Amino acid sequence: MSAPFAQITQGPATATGQNPNKQALILDRLNNITESVGDGGQAQALQTALLVLTAQTALTTITTAQNLINLALNAAVLNKQNRTLLISGSLIYTTPGTTTPAASLALVLGGVTLCTITLATMSATASTNMPINFWFELTIASTGSSGTVESHGQVNANLTANTPGGAVSSFNDTNTAVSSAVNLQNALALKVTIAANSAISSAQLRQATVEVTA
Repeated sequence: MSAPFAQITQGPATATGQNPNKQALILDRLNNITESVGDGGQAQALQTALLVLTAQTALTTITTAQNLINLALNAAVLNKQNRTLLISGSLIYTTPGTTTPAASLALVLGGVTLCTITLATMSATASTNMPINFWFELTIASTGSSGTVESHGQVNANLTANTPGGAVSSFNDTNTAVSSAVNLQNALALKVTIAANSAISSAQLRQATVEVTA
């Protein structure tokens, strides 16, 4: 190995991802992200977790959006072309049995809603500890103060009548374009929210991860 394999930076990679120090491993100490650079000079992030959550305090009486995940991202950590995050998690919900709420999960970055997935109505029977699993993926389409993001996702939910092991329904996003402008040079909050058109008694996030995949 003829080239050095050590370079330490204090902040995110350049917006283009180019790095002249070929055959390097780069540690972004501020964000704990490691990137490798090959002969093409393109810095590529190694997969790493930015956030790992176990069971959280249950949210109650859910109608307007409440946060399942709320991750503070340092300035410019997403200001890199093609930077990609995978956000996934599992939750359980309880319904009162007096209404048939339809829940929606959304991915929000810096106050801009990137992706929303709306589920079919839940059972009119009171149901306890029903499972939902979700994933969202975002990729930076353009960088800078008016950056844009491509994002998609899926929610798998058990909407049966109080049968946690019952059949699961899958719901996809309907995005056909990149997001509206997001200032990717700023520190940003990355959130996954849950809302409903009539009250869900409770929802508890049991597990979640936010991972850098590119």
